[in-house]
Amino acid sequence: MLLLFGTPISRIRRLRAEHLRDQDDGTYLNVGRHPLLNPPRLANLLRQLAAAPVNRTRMAVPVTWLFPGRLPGQPASSGFGGKLLEHGVDIRPARNAALIALVEDIPAPILADILGLHIDTAVRWANVAKRDWSAYLAARNAMVPP
Repeated sequence: MLLLFGTPISRIRRLRAEHLRDQDDGTYLNVGRHPLLNPPRLANLLRQLAAAPVNRTRMAVPVTWLFPGRLPGQPASSGFGGKLLEHGVDIRPARNAALIALVEDIPAPILADILGLHIDTAVRWANVAKRDWSAYLAARNAMVPP
């Protein structure tokens, strides 16, 4: 999710099983404002995490974290990023690369809406990527009836 969608680790570690939804056309994960269609391999991994919950809490309604923490009923700690680094994934460059790749393919306003980013953040990433979407936006506006 970090490498594909640039999802911040703080959001990833707080994902719960109910954020995952299977439909006919694939598996969706609610990370931002809209559910994101996951590639099959990632979807399989997420389904495995959701199917084998770690329930160490005595709460009446247990929270099914996809990435449970050491403390009962809590998500993975902020040290989650360190674990990724141990496996060769440096968070900041990975997220930056994912967002740049996305903003090269998707206009900043749409990316902001899909991922739940602030529009200014998406525009800053578009400036970093140096992608100009003005022709696309002009063509899109021309297609909308008055």
